[in-house]
Amino acid sequence: MRDKIIKHGNHIIGNDTDGYIYTFNTSNGYTFNSHLHKCYEFIHVIKGHFLYTVEGTDYIMSDGDFIMTTPDELHSFSFPKECDYHREFIHVYPGFVKDYPEIIKTFNKRKIGHFNRINAELVKKYGIDKVFDGMREYCENPIAETDFMVLTYTLQLFTKINQVMRNETPEKQIVTNKQTTSIRAYIDVHYKENISVDSIAEAMFLSPAYASRLFKKETGMTIKSYLNLRRVTHAKSLIMQGRKATNIFPECGFCDYSTFYRAFIKYVGMTPDEFKHMHNTKIK
Repeated sequence: MRDKIIKHGNHIIGNDTDGYIYTFNTSNGYTFNSHLHKCYEFIHVIKGHFLYTVEGTDYIMSDGDFIMTTPDELHSFSFPKECDYHREFIHVYPGFVKDYPEIIKTFNKRKIGHFNRINAELVKKYGIDKVFDGMREYCENPIAETDFMVLTYTLQLFTKINQVMRNETPEKQIVTNKQTTSIRAYIDVHYKENISVDSIAEAMFLSPAYASRLFKKETGMTIKSYLNLRRVTHAKSLIMQGRKATNIFPECGFCDYSTFYRAFIKYVGMTPDEFKHMHNTKIK
C-alpha cells in the first residue's frame, strides 16, 4: 500500500465553492507552513507522527488519528523526525453539502482551534475509519454512482464528528518542551505589543539564536512566523466581527498597514477584503 496513490473528485479548479476531492497517498514527512483552504479538510492518518497546529493549538498526531479544519481555520504541520507518512483525506467544498444545512450548522458551531483532533481509539469507536474505507473503495475504482456515494459517506462523516463532539471530552495536545511552551505563552500574551525575536528571547533569558533554533526544531516555524501568525489570527477575528481592516492593524501589533497587509496575504492566502467576503458568504 506504500506506493498507492488515489485521487478522485468532482471539484473543478477555480471553483472554490463546490465539489470534493478524495486523496490517498504516502510520502516522507515534511513541513507545510500556515495556510487556509476554502474547504473543509478531513485527514485520516494511517501512519505517521507529527505536530499539527490549528489556530495556535498544537496536536500530536499518530497512527490512526483524525484531524479536521474548517475554511476559517489557519493550520500547519511539521515532522520532528523523518518518517513514513501515510494518509487519506477529503476536501469538501461548502456547496457539496449545501442541501444539508442542519448537519453542517452543528459542525460549524465548534470553536476554531478547538476539538480538531479525534484520537485513533475514538476513530474506531465511532466508525470514522469505516467511512473512509467506503470513500476509498468508490474513489479507487470510480463508477457512475461514485459522487453520490461519496456524498453519503461525507454526510456520515459530519454526523459521526457531531456525535463525538457531543459525547466525548476534547483532547488538547501541547508542545512538551518547557522553553518552547514558555516562548509560545509569552507571544500569546504580548503579540499585540511592539515585541521582536530579540525581546522575546531576552524575556526568556535565552539568546536569540538559541531560542530561534529551539522553537524552529520543536514547532517547524520560526518565532517571527508564529508571532505574525498570532497577529493575523487576531486580525481575522476582528474582521469576522465586522471591523475594517484599515483600522485594526495597530490592535494586532503591526506598525503600519502595508506590513499588516503583506502578512495577512502570506498567512491567509488572500487579502483582508477577500477574507471578509468569504466569511460573509460561507455556509453558517
